[in-house]
Amino acid sequence: MRWLVTLLALFSVTVIADQAQIEKAITGINSMIQIQSVKPIDDTPFYEVTLKTGERIYTDSTGSYFVAGDLYKVDTGGVKNLTDVGRRADLRELVSKIDESKLIIFSPKGEVKHSLLVFTDIDCGYCRRLHSEIELLQENGVEVRYAAFPRAGVGSDSYKKYVSVYCAKDQNVTMTLAKAGKTPEPATCDNPVADQYKLGQKLGITGTPTLIFEDGEMQPGYAPWKELLKRMNQQGS
Repeated sequence: MRWLVTLLALFSVTVIADQAQIEKAITGINSMIQIQSVKPIDDTPFYEVTLKTGERIYTDSTGSYFVAGDLYKVDTGGVKNLTDVGRRADLRELVSKIDESKLIIFSPKGEVKHSLLVFTDIDCGYCRRLHSEIELLQENGVEVRYAAFPRAGVGSDSYKKYVSVYCAKDQNVTMTLAKAGKTPEPATCDNPVADQYKLGQKLGITGTPTLIFEDGEMQPGYAPWKELLKRMNQQGS
């Protein structure tokens, strides 16, 4: 087994050297470029370079050549989007850092079969349409977790409404009333609305509702509850 340990050690040293060379080459193009990570892609000759802007580029071990855009792998099972795999992994990591106690959660009465994270805006028409179907989702075992994304930004009327909903004695009842067009009674408290809005921006969210499934797929926009349930059932199969 010593030969295997030696081989792995040499591979590790080579990868580190390649990463340093790649960083030097890419930042040499423009000193303003900020690199977040450089990772070898399994079973390929490529490295994935993730920039701090969230963009991804692909290069060889020298950094002399690179391409921008999605990277696909042709396999016996079809075509696999390797870039999307990376995006989902990053998204899952960011989402995992959300404090669940600071989400507004609508849980089913029985077993929780699926969990759906929704970045929402109080005044968004399609957000309200989705909320009007929330009981149907709950009846089918779907737990809906709301995170704040007031589209008009921090300090806007939508922002203040969300703060009032979050700080209400009964968040769920107040959220449902607000989604029905009623102005929630003004309330303030220590709240996560601004932080969740900033997280949404970091995730690249620009509109609401934005849905994030358990497998890390992010879907912008409204979809009927039956379509969402079908998607989640297929994901869990």
